[in-house]
Amino acid sequence: MPTSPHGSPDRGLKPFILAIHREALETAAAKGLTGALAQVAALQDTASLASAKAGRLVTEEEVMRLLLRERRARKIHEAVGTAPVAPVRKPAAAPSRFRLGRWRALAMGVARSASAGLAGKVRL
Repeated sequence: MPTSPHGSPDRGLKPFILAIHREALETAAAKGLTGALAQVAALQDTASLASAKAGRLVTEEEVMRLLLRERRARKIHEAVGTAPVAPVRKPAAAPSRFRLGRWRALAMGVARSASAGLAGKVRL
């Protein structure tokens, strides 16, 4: 059973890999592993067990690609069912001294041009 050029495992392995990975994460947590260490251990266990089931070497890269593709598909599916959310905007940072100086210069320029009347700035 060869892999496709994109490196994804056979279709029959997909549900098996997803279920095994979930259990491998729980096992890693039960062993006291957390964070990236737990992720790596679960990934290695999943690849090993999937290789035995497939009868060929299933690499950790193949497993990771399958997991990421599934995660993206789930996010897209969830996003379609929800209402669009406005992006959260960060509060603006305080203006720098340089920007304040430019604003003052601009304000002074507008004040000068306003005092020149309808003819605009007086040219010499």
